[in-house]
Amino acid sequence: MRSIQFILAVITVAFLVTACEKVIDVDLKDATPKIVIEAVLMKGENVFEVKISKTAPYFDNSPSEKIDNADVTLTYLDRSVTIPNTGNGSYTLPINAIINTEYHLEVNVEDEVYNASTTMLDKVLIDSIYSEYEEGFGPRESGYYVYVKYTDPGDIENFYRLTHDVNGEYQNTEDDLRVFNDVRNNGNQPRVSLGFKVFEEGDVVDVKLIHFDEASYDYFSSLNDIIGGSGGGPSGGAAAPGNPLSNWSNDALGYFSAYNYDSASIIIGQ
Repeated sequence: MRSIQFILAVITVAFLVTACEKVIDVDLKDATPKIVIEAVLMKGENVFEVKISKTAPYFDNSPSEKIDNADVTLTYLDRSVTIPNTGNGSYTLPINAIINTEYHLEVNVEDEVYNASTTMLDKVLIDSIYSEYEEGFGPRESGYYVYVKYTDPGDIENFYRLTHDVNGEYQNTEDDLRVFNDVRNNGNQPRVSLGFKVFEEGDVVDVKLIHFDEASYDYFSSLNDIIGGSGGGPSGGAAAPGNPLSNWSNDALGYFSAYNYDSASIIIGQ
C-alpha cells in the first residue's frame, strides 16, 4: 500500500481567472509532516500566489497546517522581490511575467530553505475547437465530445496541459486532468479531446491549452498516474510512486510552474 495518498480538495478560486490552482492536500500515514509549496506564475500581469502548508498524518482528520511565517522570494532578470504573506498560508503579489524567462522561487520556513525554478515559455496557438456527436459503446456514453487542434512546434520538446470551463465553471475533477507531450506528434497538428467528458447541447465550453516546461509536466503526469485519471502520463495509469514528482529542493512536496496558454470557446451543437 502506498504510504502517501493524495486527495484533490476544494478549489479556492476559479483557475486561470485569478491565477489560482485547486489546493492539493497531501496526507502522510504515520510519517513526519512535510512542507507542501504550490505556486503558479501566469503570463502577463497577474496576482502571483504561493501556498505553503504542512502535510498531516493519514488518520488525522484535522485540516493541513497553513504556514504564515515563511520568507518567500521570487528572483528573475537580476531582480528579487519579496512575496508577502496575506494569511491562511497564502503569499501574493502582482507580477508581470514575460516569456523566455527563468523564474526562481526561494522559500525559507523555520530556517529550512526550499528552492525551485521554472521557465515561462511562449504559448502554442489553438488552431480550432469543435464538437462531434458520437454514439456510445461499452462504457463510453453517447453525446457530444469536444476536440482541440493545435500545431506543435517541431524544433523543441513540448509539454502541455488542457483545462476547461463549462458554462463558466472550472472543471477540476480527477477525470479532467489532461496532460500530454509531443513524443508522438512532434511538429504535427494533432487533435486532443477532453477525455470521456460528455457535453450537452447549448453548453458553453472554454478551453485553455497550457504550454509549460518539463518539470511542470512531470508533476502533473505523475499526479495523474497516482490518481488513476484518464489524462495520460508516462505510466498510463500504471503503478506510480506515492508522491508526484516535485521540482522543489530539500524534499518539499508540490510544484512551481509557469503557465502560458491560448484559449478558445465553443457552444455545443452550434
